[in-house]
Amino acid sequence: MLSFAIYNQRYTISQYKDNDLKYRYIKMQGQATEENIYRLEKPFRYNDNIKIIRKQVDKYEELVREQAEQVERAKRNSEEAEKLQLEVESLKVRK
Repeated sequence: MLSFAIYNQRYTISQYKDNDLKYRYIKMQGQATEENIYRLEKPFRYNDNIKIIRKQVDKYEELVREQAEQVERAKRNSEEAEKLQLEVESLKVRK
């Protein structure tokens, strides 16, 4: 009885992980047509190419994070440049 419960719980957790990966893959693709979803279900049904899908999703998410960091860095640099420009202007006025 206990072993069945453990098996059932592991299966449920596995399904959650698969569904999470499917969601992230669809998000990466930017669209969810019926054909795309069908093609995505096939590897999970046969445990085929899941590692490849996971690597693609992880790489995409890493690139998105890097891009967000670059945008944030550029924004901070722009704000810092603007602040320095205001200081320069205020020093010119004082002379």
